[in-house]
Amino acid sequence: MQLIQLERDDWNFFCPATGEPVFKESGEPNAKTVRGFWCHEVPEEPELQCDELQLQWAAHLAIQDAADESVDVVAFLKSVDMPCWVAFEITTCGMACGPVSSTTWTVLDLS
Repeated sequence: MQLIQLERDDWNFFCPATGEPVFKESGEPNAKTVRGFWCHEVPEEPELQCDELQLQWAAHLAIQDAADESVDVVAFLKSVDMPCWVAFEITTCGMACGPVSSTTWTVLDLS
């Protein structure tokens, strides 16, 4: 899966395939293209919207646990073989967050 890294100073994120906002103001997925998302604060607890990601994520966690390694969202996303899916790593900082930054990873099905 391709990983696109973006830095933003706001939370506006629109699906490039449909033009709809990816998330509602409440933080829930809005776009039908969302397949999963992770937040840097709790990377081990993603919101997965499809069986394919759930199964692959469980296998990834088992491997990480066996190796006594921490969760690596980027390595996982790069290992997923879904050519029409794109992962967006978005770091939000600036006036919207104050001096703190926040990173999320969102997988969209752009087929």
